[in-house]
Amino acid sequence: MSRAFIREDYLKVEITFEPVLPAREVAIGWLSELPFEVFESTEHGVIVYAPKKFIKQNELLQIKTNLEAIAAVKWKESIVKTENWNAAWESDYEPVNIEGRAMVRAPFHAAPPSGLDIVIAPHMSFGTGHHDTTWLMIRMLLNLNVKGKKVLDMGCGTGVLALTALKLKASFVLAIDIEEGAFENTRENAALNGFENENRLCVKCGDVTLLKEHHHHDVILANINRNILLQDLASYDDVLTTGGNIALSGFFTGDVHVIQEAIKKLGWESLEVSESDGWACILCGKT
Repeated sequence: MSRAFIREDYLKVEITFEPVLPAREVAIGWLSELPFEVFESTEHGVIVYAPKKFIKQNELLQIKTNLEAIAAVKWKESIVKTENWNAAWESDYEPVNIEGRAMVRAPFHAAPPSGLDIVIAPHMSFGTGHHDTTWLMIRMLLNLNVKGKKVLDMGCGTGVLALTALKLKASFVLAIDIEEGAFENTRENAALNGFENENRLCVKCGDVTLLKEHHHHDVILANINRNILLQDLASYDDVLTTGGNIALSGFFTGDVHVIQEAIKKLGWESLEVSESDGWACILCGKT
């Protein structure tokens, strides 16, 4: 799920609801129509970030008003200065443990005593393991046998899934993101994990059209959003080998049936659906 590298001041909106559901899911749906780039679910609501210059206050105010019609809302806006971002995430960033099998951590955290060690310096790209969809995708990846297989990570963000696949002994990983900042961040994180000159890793900046140059992937990982997934599923089908697997996330549990209908039309089999805090992940197989 790609998110832009932070190069300007960001608007941070912290929202809490009473009751939290379904207001939080409705809020994320509405706010995703605006240029918000990072969504963090919290126990009582959501925190969202967007480049300040892209947000129209009248549109944001209208969403706030609409939300107040379905729940009691507490709303706080603040600005995250570009130069303060690293200090902000370093003070809050905690390692993410995926069932004791893998840890996603910042460079300043101690390595885990066992399991995969994945080092991520996010720089506002999406994919630190803190978001439910990233956690679901990493767990799904850990359950797949990718050793010796070719893996495609679409919307790679920080590169966390691509790097996990490499550490699971994939034979080759192609990581693609439409954002230049995510492309740069993935390359930086590759170096942090010892893959700076790794010939098994190819990182590219672009969209699904790049797949015309790269055919035949055994495993595809796509943690993006519902609309992009639905738009690009046929392109994924073109490059997924028969017998291969594709893991999809970046959508809500309420969207699972929509994704599954699209999967069915491609002749894929839905093998597993997992959920976390309103978000979903689907593992499919191509027969």
